[in-house]
Amino acid sequence: MVLNISLYKIFKTYNYISISFYIILFSFILYFILNANNKAVKLYEEAEQKAKQQNKKLMVLGNPDTASGKMIKIFTKTYGCGDICIDMNGCGDCKNVISDKIENVLHKFGSNEYIIFESGLLEVVDEDQIDYITKELYRIAGSKENIYSRHYIQDHKYYFSYLGKYLYSFLGEGYINRYVSKCPPNDYYEFESI
Repeated sequence: MVLNISLYKIFKTYNYISISFYIILFSFILYFILNANNKAVKLYEEAEQKAKQQNKKLMVLGNPDTASGKMIKIFTKTYGCGDICIDMNGCGDCKNVISDKIENVLHKFGSNEYIIFESGLLEVVDEDQIDYITKELYRIAGSKENIYSRHYIQDHKYYFSYLGKYLYSFLGEGYINRYVSKCPPNDYYEFESI
């Protein structure tokens, strides 16, 4: 009887520890997601402000309403739609949307006409299109200083190399082909293979 009570106490303690561990783990994951989102919103607002200052339109590349974006909206806001939003999966509730691969539409835009906010898109484009796309972004924006690029997965390479890329693909956000190691407005684009 004493042994039975002791096993029960051990089992009960183990359950409390397990539940506590998962709560702490979920809290850390949520913190990192929300922190990355807050940086994206701030960068988007900088791009929006620059577009107003230069009297240009704001082009958003990457859906602000992805699966992760929908989860984030439960807790806070995500970045906006700009004057036009381009993503092969559409852009949720945005008003002016082009639902296509960016390599199929960038040639339609004039040179030095837009401020560009690009979020997590270049990791998933086809390898044979990456040079063309980056050249078109520089052309449309007029300079790297007019491109506001957000990339966070390279900060978590271990996770995305072994697990995250499959989850990213499963959620319909594309298959991660590369990391963006440097990006505008501070640097020219540089990529790193997975």
